Amino acid sequence: MLKLTPNQAHYVLNSLVSQGRVRDSQVRKTLNSREEEIRSLRERLASLEALSTGRAAGAKRGRRARGGRRVARRVRRRSKMSPRVLALRRQQGRYMGYVRRLKVADKARVRAVREKQGIEAAIKLAASLGSKS
Repeated sequence: MLKLTPNQAHYVLNSLVSQGRVRDSQVRKTLNSREEEIRSLRERLASLEALSTGRAAGAKRGRRARGGRRVARRVRRRSKMSPRVLALRRQQGRYMGYVRRLKVADKARVRAVREKQGIEAAIKLAASLGSKS
């Protein structure tokens, strides 16, 4: 990457804008994205500091919205899955993992077996077809 002094960077930017190679809107957009990145980094740093001190992120200070007012963070809670649903999701994941690597004709064959004999038989077939490829 090219290293420039602040004066050189100012000169280059002014030259590019005057030549029409860079628009003012592009410069503003880049500066705004810089501010967003700084804000994001500060939030991440605050959450890391909160982890080391043992308090929840944002417990002392809330995020500030535009205008300086505080905004409460939304906490998303994971609903507890029943053991049956968890087992079905694992099974579906195994099935998708095996079927993903198969050719189109083999996928159709596995799908037909799943319809007739169930997902366990389809997983076994897909695993055997996948190991042959």
